[in-house]
Amino acid sequence: MKDQKSLTSVIGIAIIGTILLIVTNGMTFSGITVFDEAILDEFGWSKSELKFRDLVNLVASSMLMPFIGGLIDRYGVKRFMVLGLTLIGSMYFLYSLIQTTWHMYAIHLVFAIAVSGAGTLATVIMVSQRVTTNRGTAIGIALAGTSAGGIIIPQIGRPLLESYGWRTAFQYEAIIPIIVLLVIVAFVKPVKFNKSVEAIGEKDEETGLTEISFQSAIRQPVFWAICFAGVFCFYSIMGIISNLFLYLRELDFSPKQAANTFSIFFGIILVAKLTSGIIAEYIDEYKLFKIQLALMMLGTAGIALNSSGLVWPSLIAVGLGWGGLYTLLNYIIITTFGVKSAGKIGGVISTFEGIGSGLGAWVTGLVSDKTGNYSMSFWIVVGFLFLALIISFFIKKITPEALAQKSG
Repeated sequence: MKDQKSLTSVIGIAIIGTILLIVTNGMTFSGITVFDEAILDEFGWSKSELKFRDLVNLVASSMLMPFIGGLIDRYGVKRFMVLGLTLIGSMYFLYSLIQTTWHMYAIHLVFAIAVSGAGTLATVIMVSQRVTTNRGTAIGIALAGTSAGGIIIPQIGRPLLESYGWRTAFQYEAIIPIIVLLVIVAFVKPVKFNKSVEAIGEKDEETGLTEISFQSAIRQPVFWAICFAGVFCFYSIMGIISNLFLYLRELDFSPKQAANTFSIFFGIILVAKLTSGIIAEYIDEYKLFKIQLALMMLGTAGIALNSSGLVWPSLIAVGLGWGGLYTLLNYIIITTFGVKSAGKIGGVISTFEGIGSGLGAWVTGLVSDKTGNYSMSFWIVVGFLFLALIISFFIKKITPEALAQKSG
């Protein structure tokens, strides 16, 4: 792999990652929420029954990630991207035929397989393997796709919902992953690494990273700090995102206003993901992580006050905070542990993040069912973000001495 990539090549690889995440994240999670009210109206399910699908999706995905991550390390990302996109297209068509909650849960279980192979971890590895300079910027551009999916997919789904109903809308959207699959097949080329450098703490000239093996990584305190901070951070954001549309409806936003607010919120997150990746090239990523975590906690406190007048300032703070956190979590994993064992290392970390995500989406809706509104749900989120802020002080670079001591 060449040591230098042209700016055009870097942007091209990053944009392919963006497109992939628009589909995998947007279509399996955030974009699907615009159909929530229509599905609830047709079937009469409770919010917690509906949101249990997200628990199935996210927890199952998290449990699969270490295994699929290991396979990605061995066989490369392209095959799993193709598989994931094929599954998403197929499941979207089947979504239009559901009759029971169990039909829906089964589809989200398959979504878990798709996201495990073609989601954030695969995208970060794909970009990191192919970009040696401006890696933070490239990762930021690629991860912006997770937010762009929340902007673009709802704006595709909402007019289809209004014109054809939710079942037909799902059938039309099933075409999207197949189009992206063709882009991946055409433009993502395999990368071959020099096997002479073992992932045991040596700096690899090919990647420009200090490569740490999975066995060495799990002996480091920073690894477990990232895992547990990930639980609380992902519980928090998925609790907010998954329930935001219904929260806004409770504050008397119209369906159109709620959908537009949802999309703008993802636009704010997108900007933060892009800018944090660029800023991390110049400012210590560990300090930046703490600042954006505090900003997200402040914004969530505003949401918990359950006031329509605080919606926008609160969502701006949460969006800017989370967008930076998301990029930095993934960037820190790569810069701390390297890329050659990133599938296994990132897979285990993703297991923790996925458990937090699934619980956040489900428990936030469940607490709202029990209390009558979302206020208590979001105060719980504030508490978890405070715990993540404390843990963040243990997230720091691994020194050569620490690595040698733990390895010995």
